[in-house]
Amino acid sequence: MSHFAAGGDRLRLSVLEHTDSVTDSPIAASFDALDAAYPGSKFILTTRERQSWLRSYESLWRALDLYLRDHPDEPQARYISAFHEQLYGIASFDAARFARGYDEHLQRVRVHFRDRPADLLTLDLCADAQWGPLCEFLGVPAPAVPFPREKWPHHGYSGGRQHLLSGLLRRARQAAGRV
Repeated sequence: MSHFAAGGDRLRLSVLEHTDSVTDSPIAASFDALDAAYPGSKFILTTRERQSWLRSYESLWRALDLYLRDHPDEPQARYISAFHEQLYGIASFDAARFARGYDEHLQRVRVHFRDRPADLLTLDLCADAQWGPLCEFLGVPAPAVPFPREKWPHHGYSGGRQHLLSGLLRRARQAAGRV
C-alpha cells in the first residue's frame, strides 16, 4: 500500500510533490507515515456525526462494492481494498466495524498530535463551519466568498471545499516562500 523512497524508510508519494493538499480514506490510513515523511505539514481532521457519516459511506460503498467484485485484480480495486482493511479491518462495508474504525481513527489522530496541537485542526464540515478557523490555521486571509455548503450526491461533502482548500494552501505556501 505504501510507496517508499528508494533506500529510505519514509513514505513518499510523488503526487504530493505537485499538489497542495490531499484528502480522503487513503490519507486517513497513512496520515502518521505522511506526517513523518513531510515534516512541518499541517493536518485537518474533518469530522461529522458518526451516524450521518455511516449512512453516507454505506451509500458510497454500494457503488464501490460492485466495482471491487467485478474487478478484483485491478490495481485500483486492490488499493481501495487495502486501505479499507487498514482503516476498518475489512474490505467490504460492515456498519459496526466501520463505526469502530471511525472512532478509532479519530482517537489515533488526536493521540498522534496531542503534543503538537498547532499542526492539527479538527473541523466539522457538516456543522456550522466557517472560514475563520481554517484560514487562521493555514495562515491565509479568508476568501471573500461564503463558506461552501453544497453537497456531493453520495458523500455529503462539498466538492468545492477541496478546490477552495487547495487554493488556500497554495496561498499559504506562496506567503511562506515555498511556491
